[in-house]
Amino acid sequence: MIERLSTHVLDIATGRPAAGIPAVLRTDDGAVLGAGTTDDDGRIGALNDEAFGPGDVTLTLDVEEYVTRTHGTVFHPRITVHVRLDGVRTHYHLPVLAGPFSHTTYLGS
Repeated sequence: MIERLSTHVLDIATGRPAAGIPAVLRTDDGAVLGAGTTDDDGRIGALNDEAFGPGDVTLTLDVEEYVTRTHGTVFHPRITVHVRLDGVRTHYHLPVLAGPFSHTTYLGS
């Protein structure tokens, strides 16, 4: 079982954490596993409310308000990260590097 999925959003244009970004974690069929908002360090320690099994999940970050306020414009108002969790780990960490015109993500530790 996957006990926890966390994220960390960093603003690649400023080199600082992105605070106040709403996030939702959903299963492949659209059921909400949990939600949260990034803290002052750009982190959400646990997006899911309960443990869940392996499979595909989607993390959606609503960056529009933050990026517009910080950079004056936004090209990607929402960042969607669709991943397949194999269940080998009990904790998955999905860091996101976001800016006004691009974003990237990777499997963190």
